[in-house]
Amino acid sequence: MQKKLMSMLMLLLAAILVVGCNTTDKTEDSDALQKDPSNTANQETPLDNESDEDELEAPDQTDTSTNIPSTQEQDLNYVQNGVDKNTKATESKSVDQNYKLHQLPGFTLSQEEPGKDIIISNDDDNVFMRVETVSTSETSYDDVKSSLVEYMNAVGETTPLSTEELAAFKNDKNNEGYVVHFDDEKVVGVVIEKEGLIVKLIIHDNKTQDLTAAMLAMAATISQK
Repeated sequence: MQKKLMSMLMLLLAAILVVGCNTTDKTEDSDALQKDPSNTANQETPLDNESDEDELEAPDQTDTSTNIPSTQEQDLNYVQNGVDKNTKATESKSVDQNYKLHQLPGFTLSQEEPGKDIIISNDDDNVFMRVETVSTSETSYDDVKSSLVEYMNAVGETTPLSTEELAAFKNDKNNEGYVVHFDDEKVVGVVIEKEGLIVKLIIHDNKTQDLTAAMLAMAATISQK
């Protein structure tokens, strides 16, 4: 009887020891996880790495367009009624002809007829500049100059423009101009060769507006489209 009792006690003690060991192991594992949270994040690490790589590979989207100088606008200098002017002009293109230029505010560029444009003052439609252009491959500077001289002689007694009056075209290959004076008005004719173009200009101006220098400043910006 005592042997059976002892055996039962021994089995009971062994069972208690096994349960106690399992409980201790689970508790230690739980404590370890709480002390080192990185053990629970091993499965999330690849996602974190992918996010970091995306950030590293993302292109630089900084807007640098403001650092690029615009060619759509240009400051033009001219004299009107004895006053020096500096005005911002905006690029405009001829509808029919193969040229573009920078147009001052207060003027309108339109087609007068095929092969001829007109840049007219918004304040006085008697003040304007007629523009005709032709490629140097189609005609010569001398031929256009002869045509201009013939036209100006028909208008009246011509006077050649000075180098100072044609200063806006000093960097062009060829340039020459003439003026016919009336009481309060004048007609100016200019021929220019520049950048593969021969340009013929006829300007009508008066003393009140005095916009010849402004129109010549615009003409100096003419270039091929």
